[in-house]
Amino acid sequence: MLPTTKNVSTLSALLLVVGMAGCSRDRQQKPYVARVDQSFLTEEELAAVHDSLGDVRAQTRDYINEWIDTELLYQEAVRQGLAETESLRRQLEITRKRLAVGALLDRNLYTEDTADVSEDAIQALYNAGGDAFRLREDVVNISFALFGERDVANAFRSSLVRGNEWSDALRQIQTDSLMRSLLLQVADKQYFTQSNLYPRELWKLARTLGKGEVSFVVKTDNGYYVLTVHGMRRQGEMPDLEYIRMEIRDRILIEQRRARYEKLVKDLRAKHTVEVRIPLADTTAAVTEQ
Repeated sequence: MLPTTKNVSTLSALLLVVGMAGCSRDRQQKPYVARVDQSFLTEEELAAVHDSLGDVRAQTRDYINEWIDTELLYQEAVRQGLAETESLRRQLEITRKRLAVGALLDRNLYTEDTADVSEDAIQALYNAGGDAFRLREDVVNISFALFGERDVANAFRSSLVRGNEWSDALRQIQTDSLMRSLLLQVADKQYFTQSNLYPRELWKLARTLGKGEVSFVVKTDNGYYVLTVHGMRRQGEMPDLEYIRMEIRDRILIEQRRARYEKLVKDLRAKHTVEVRIPLADTTAAVTEQ
């Protein structure tokens, strides 16, 4: 099974909790921001986590309080003899190995995911997708513009009806300072489903328009909308390639990562002696794989 970044992150968090308790012990010679008995959280250690916390005092206080709580609990665990048990050592060793494996995979597998996936590969998987990519709900590809006043919305619609392209009609609005101030929102050839197209009137409107048709000005609580439909795909149909392009790219990257993982493990098996002994249920014999 190919390890995931999520698994590695969980393990990292586990070691962080353990490390917070002991990494700053006996450092009283350095400037510190908090201490519990002879354990110190130094300014240097706190500065190292500022990239993730941001320079926000409340977050810094939360981190310091968490460090103090963890140190107190850790010291009590030590007092009760729970920090040096064989069970804990086994868990830490397993965690150490998994983190090391995660670092190895980051270096040898995941860093290559930044490589571009070819258009030919994306098109090929789309063509072969079959039922895997079929839509579970209707999807519309639309452009809309929202205006603060009806007159500006009507002027924009009239420009479209006269045959101007969407981008040209929009440019006419944006070059007029008064009209531009009344242009509140624009969506250009975006995909929507019923669940993410607001306000609801737009979905009803989109379903009544033919491809390339321009709507009348629609008044809503947000303002005045003008909408045009570029296409609609129904539930059960294949979506446009652009709608699922990133999903296809991610699938290809996952397959590439899996192939690199399998090759890495195969190469390592060839370099090492691997032996597996499995006791059989009805005999004391063993099966050995080499």
